[in-house]
Amino acid sequence: MPNDVLKILASNRDDAIDRAIQWLAIPSVSTDPAYAGDCAAAARWAADRLTETGLAADLIQTDTHPIVLARSPHVPDAPTVLFYGHYDVQPPDPIDLWTTPAFQPTIREDKIFARGAVDDKGQVSCFLESLRAWHDARGALPLNVIALIEGEEECGSGQLERFINQNPDQLKADVALISDTTMWDENTPAITYALRGMLYLEIKLHGPDHDLHSGVHGGAVANPANELTKVLGQLFDRNHHVTIDGFYDDVLPLADSERDQWTRLNFDEAQWIAHTGMDTPHGEAGFSTLERRWARPSLDINGLFGGYQGDGAKTIIPASAGCKLSFRLAANQDPHQIHKATLNFFDERTPPGCRWEITEFGSAYPAAVPTDSPWLAAAVQAVADACGRPPVLVREGATIPIVGTLKSALNLESLMVGFGLPDDRPHAPNEKFNLHCFDLGCQSHVALIQSLAEVNR
Repeated sequence: MPNDVLKILASNRDDAIDRAIQWLAIPSVSTDPAYAGDCAAAARWAADRLTETGLAADLIQTDTHPIVLARSPHVPDAPTVLFYGHYDVQPPDPIDLWTTPAFQPTIREDKIFARGAVDDKGQVSCFLESLRAWHDARGALPLNVIALIEGEEECGSGQLERFINQNPDQLKADVALISDTTMWDENTPAITYALRGMLYLEIKLHGPDHDLHSGVHGGAVANPANELTKVLGQLFDRNHHVTIDGFYDDVLPLADSERDQWTRLNFDEAQWIAHTGMDTPHGEAGFSTLERRWARPSLDINGLFGGYQGDGAKTIIPASAGCKLSFRLAANQDPHQIHKATLNFFDERTPPGCRWEITEFGSAYPAAVPTDSPWLAAAVQAVADACGRPPVLVREGATIPIVGTLKSALNLESLMVGFGLPDDRPHAPNEKFNLHCFDLGCQSHVALIQSLAEVNR
């Protein structure tokens, strides 16, 4: 362990927290064009911090939000690590459910509450602080670092994917390091070796060319809201299997050895479900909660819209109605095939006189890291040294879109070493990041830089 670096890290803890709070106060919501200026400010903030740690940082302009690209001074014969993170955040809605405002970071009970606290500014800050500690302690890193921090992860990473595919020579590395996942629990670190993929669609059903009086026309023309909900009700059978033709055809079955490994994790299902405010798990019949989250695909309706939404009554047949759908895809599923099958599902159920409008807002392939990788072994040792106990190896049901691109375009394995907790509420009101986890993240990234530098390529 680089104890001199860790000593500098510890002495700068208060300043490190203050810097994280500064970044969190910038409302860098990537999905809403009204926040474009804030996204640019968040990108500049990250570039400035990287420059302070000795890296040469640039802002790559795109059609939407800037990409931060930084590179450390070259160390001959040393590995190159590409660190990936994102500065964009989810919208804060519903705003009235926050205890304190989403973009006024607040520390309560040794936790930072803010949008982006854990997803992902707080976790990226752990890496930034490790770079600062190495710079202040030794003036240089023992390996080569490329930092790639984007502003569009929350809406599909389309601009970054294009940049990577067009500029592979600028991003040559030996391994990627990502901190956007969770620990197993507050005392047990985890390294994620597999992620589900994703497909996000907006489905809109159009009927009459304007809203109609429901007394004059009710029962005589198709009501898009009625018809949409009828079709959505056909997406699942009584065992909560998705009924889209071919949906499960390419799903890889879970190996018995992996199922046994998950059993030994002693997953506390009751505690996990309690964090949601519910008391009973629910999902595809025949599978455990961990299998549903990690090894099986899922489909969720994320939002419904159409018709009158104001106070009181307004008796209309709406001209259109719609919904937002997200798919989480299991190992070996292809988002493009699922998209095609979903189009067929809705086309076959088009109500008389209506038409569908279907828009994709992002997709990503599932991803996995070989469990016998020497880079993974080095990461396991580094995290164990920093946290005082070995990390468990887990899958994750969420999606980091760029992981698949790093593999397909750059042939990079991704080490997903995260320090969030299951109750951190990412994407929800009162998102948080425990300061204890922030400390472990900073210490682990210091150790990771040393450990990865020593891998025999």
